[in-house]
Amino acid sequence: MKAKERLLKISNKLEKKYGKIPWKSHGDPLDLLILTILSQNTNDVNRDRAYEALNRKYSSYQQIIDAPLSELADTIRVGGLNQQKAKRIQQVLKDIRREQGKFSLDYLKKLSRDDALVELLKHNGVGKKTAGIVLTFSLNKPYFPVDTHITRITQRLGLVKKNQDPHDVMNELVPEKLTYQLHMHLITHGRETCKARKPLCDRCVIREFCPFPKKALH
Repeated sequence: MKAKERLLKISNKLEKKYGKIPWKSHGDPLDLLILTILSQNTNDVNRDRAYEALNRKYSSYQQIIDAPLSELADTIRVGGLNQQKAKRIQQVLKDIRREQGKFSLDYLKKLSRDDALVELLKHNGVGKKTAGIVLTFSLNKPYFPVDTHITRITQRLGLVKKNQDPHDVMNELVPEKLTYQLHMHLITHGRETCKARKPLCDRCVIREFCPFPKKALH
């Protein structure tokens, strides 16, 4: 069975398990970009706590730029890697203001998916996952973002080899119409079933497509 055919069957199984998820906007693209930078190397709870702290402390993006780096880093400390993220956030905001004359990524709406991807990736600290989240969840320009859960599952399924870029592979395999839903399904599946340390293979709805349980037994 070819990889694309397997992927479609996997997607159908996950849809039956977790239900259909229609696309909905997750907000302004710049707001989502900042939120996603805060999400890097941390969990959703600490990401949200850092974002809430940022919004309580500063009422505008200009205030974030003007803030002392140490103050900004302390504000988002709960999210981890706070010094690195503070630098990235300030630099991204400065770059966008310089290029666009305002704090906005709305110009990306007029671009193709691939051109918008290039625009996002030129910012330091914005990788394919971060860019993919903004494109898929805010702009409805589907680019499949790959997080740790999805990397783990797709490698276990044999869809992505360890020496391959999972974003390149998955964006070749996943139809645009499935990008949003399959991303959500795989993350849920990774959290509930295909766990990192003790995957629950006996209750996995896509086990028939996965060589991992057989490998784990040897």
